[in-house]
Amino acid sequence: MRSRATTAVPSVKPVKAGLAVAVATVLTLTGCSAARTGTAAGTDVFTATIVQTYTTPPDPDVNYDGPGLNIVQNAYEGLVKYQDGSAKAKIVPSLASSWKVSKDGLTYTFTLRKGVTFHDGTALTSAAVAAAVARRASVDGGPAYMTADVKKVTTPDARTAVLTLSAPNSAFLDYLASPFGLKLISPSALTKHAGGDHAQTWLATHDAGTGPYELTSAKTGSSYELTAYGDYWGQKPKFATVDLEISQNASAAQLELERGGIDAVLGNVNKSAFESYAGSKTVTTSTFPNMTTQMIYVNPESKAFRTAAQRQRLFTGIDTKSILSSAMGSLEKPTDQLFPQGMLGASVDDQGITYDDTALAAIAKSAPAKGRTVRVGYAASSADGKAVAEELVSRMNSAGLKAQAVAYAAGTIYKLTDNLGSAPDLAVFGVFPDAGHPDSWGRIIYTPKGGLDLFGAEVDGLSAKLDKALTTTDLSAYGPVARSVIASRYWYSIGSLNTTLLTVPGITGVRQAQNLLEYDVLHFAALGRS
Repeated sequence: MRSRATTAVPSVKPVKAGLAVAVATVLTLTGCSAARTGTAAGTDVFTATIVQTYTTPPDPDVNYDGPGLNIVQNAYEGLVKYQDGSAKAKIVPSLASSWKVSKDGLTYTFTLRKGVTFHDGTALTSAAVAAAVARRASVDGGPAYMTADVKKVTTPDARTAVLTLSAPNSAFLDYLASPFGLKLISPSALTKHAGGDHAQTWLATHDAGTGPYELTSAKTGSSYELTAYGDYWGQKPKFATVDLEISQNASAAQLELERGGIDAVLGNVNKSAFESYAGSKTVTTSTFPNMTTQMIYVNPESKAFRTAAQRQRLFTGIDTKSILSSAMGSLEKPTDQLFPQGMLGASVDDQGITYDDTALAAIAKSAPAKGRTVRVGYAASSADGKAVAEELVSRMNSAGLKAQAVAYAAGTIYKLTDNLGSAPDLAVFGVFPDAGHPDSWGRIIYTPKGGLDLFGAEVDGLSAKLDKALTTTDLSAYGPVARSVIASRYWYSIGSLNTTLLTVPGITGVRQAQNLLEYDVLHFAALGRS
């Protein structure tokens, strides 16, 4: 599960403890446009600036950051995927042309496509599936949990791979389809470049996937070059080269776009910047639906909101529609549901909050909040979090409830549990799920071991309910999970964020190049220039 904590956050996955969070590095845009001729980067080159921190290796078994998907999702492929350009999380074939699931939910049989080769020329066979599962377990990075239930992999023939699970897992196909899910890597390359770390050193600056692009240059944390793979089995890319630049200077990136020096800006576009381009002849704007959900977390040790009743009273005093309209405009849509949009039916996870315009003033006049300053934290690198936190604090202060917005540097917001006593009372935080299945949200957000339970809040019996729901394909089984979380009032989902994109005019295929489960990511093979 990723968070939008560092501007569009280096998507922090429901991680293993100890998985390092990328340290923010302030980088300025280079004058690369001087080398280009014609339109922004020329008709054969697409150049984009990613306004986020990204220093993680683009190794599919290591990368657990959102920005890295701009490399991983273009260089590698899995057995299945979520359909691009769709507002629904529909699983469709990728390297597997078809699959079957046994009645007991334990055996998944995949038939592989014909005529697929890895970027080193190795032909795709079922041996690659077995090698990929084994490597993911050995590397044991953030995404490793997605295939942890695989007990064995058998390969009856070159085009058939059979994965057997240790227990039924209704989320398994979703985890395979996840942007962070299992990707197939050339077994030949893994053997040749194994070293002492399962080829991690080599894959930090190279790739060995089957995707439409190859990683041909990598300057970690600065720039990356992707080159179209000539023998790609699918849709041939229209751009021969994709240049990706990493920057934390959103204003500089936008100025570079305005003058035609780059083709696109990905990430960290706030409301005012986005809306300023309405009617522009030099910049085209677009939004795309996304499962990224902005939430308000409550610190279990907050002295101002000690009980579920007090937390519920707080939530009723938050005018989410008005706050999001002011802070986010068209970039975020208010939600009444606990889980991300489209995961569950509205009747299953409605949060049951009705706005009361007298609630904040009443809280300010009574114990335990009376006389206290409510501290609202947000990730300093998140433009969205900053905008919403500051608007929320403004509303609180106007109602007589003293409040203060507090920015947390990259990485520190994930360490609030180290000292809850000094942590803020609330945190505004946006997260996108690893997959389109409710298990990928519930287990990671609402349990202390999940990685994105920022204050370590616990709900008695929740893990058992999640385990039970995972054994059935009936998503109504997540009703008890939702009701338990809602009753605790430690979390309040307030809005669904849209992906925003700025491009020069004439870039085509933008909708088909985006995915509901990815934030600020493009699948470059779908793009063209009119």
